[in-house]
Amino acid sequence: MDISQQAPPFRLVKRTVAAGMMAATIVLATAVERKEGEVKVYVNQNLENIIQEQEEKIGIQYPEELPRIHYYVPEDVAKMGSPGSYDYKTNNIHLQSAFLEPPGWDFSTAKDTIHHELAHYYMDKLSERLVDEDWPKYEDDMTLAQMLGIKLISEGTATYIERKMNGQEDTFTDKDWPKGIRGFVFHPLLPYPRNEIIYNGGFHLVKPIIDQYGERGIKYLMFDPPQEHEMLNLPLYQQRMLEELSDI
Repeated sequence: MDISQQAPPFRLVKRTVAAGMMAATIVLATAVERKEGEVKVYVNQNLENIIQEQEEKIGIQYPEELPRIHYYVPEDVAKMGSPGSYDYKTNNIHLQSAFLEPPGWDFSTAKDTIHHELAHYYMDKLSERLVDEDWPKYEDDMTLAQMLGIKLISEGTATYIERKMNGQEDTFTDKDWPKGIRGFVFHPLLPYPRNEIIYNGGFHLVKPIIDQYGERGIKYLMFDPPQEHEMLNLPLYQQRMLEELSDI
């Protein structure tokens, strides 16, 4: 028997497939909209409470004004797969509305992201209050080591605040710390910082200082990041910070 005689007309198949794709798209769009809506409602209703919880748990003080929250991320940030970003020039926080591939963006990730990006806002506003400058500030003539030192403090402190709020422990160890500057980046000719070192290692770096000294420790870290020789000897920098803070 000719199978074509049993098959439905091509136009009917085409319409059926198109209808199915449209239905799937509507379902997906509805799910994305609902997910975005849940995050937006949560943040809008709880932003001040989130900030207050951070202040009480970590011993820090936010400014009275609140950051502006946008529910999209800039294209360059989206390409890196980051769920959020903070623009220190405009004091705006950007949160990803939704990833199309679950579970890339869920409610738990959204809560962690807002804690992390709020921490960047807090440090920037702290710097503006103390020295009238945005922070972090990367100069064009910086060496790789200088840039990495600031990056470690910036992302390490934001990760500390995020994990302090979600209860995540420090799993990074001194043995995981790079033995040379090249260990901080993917390649010397393409010096993008390695996330494992910048976020997890940075958290491990700042943790004992902020645990003991709270906001005072954060101020000290921000304005005295590790020098190149200290970056290759993690306990050396931590010990200097703790000793200097104890003398203040």
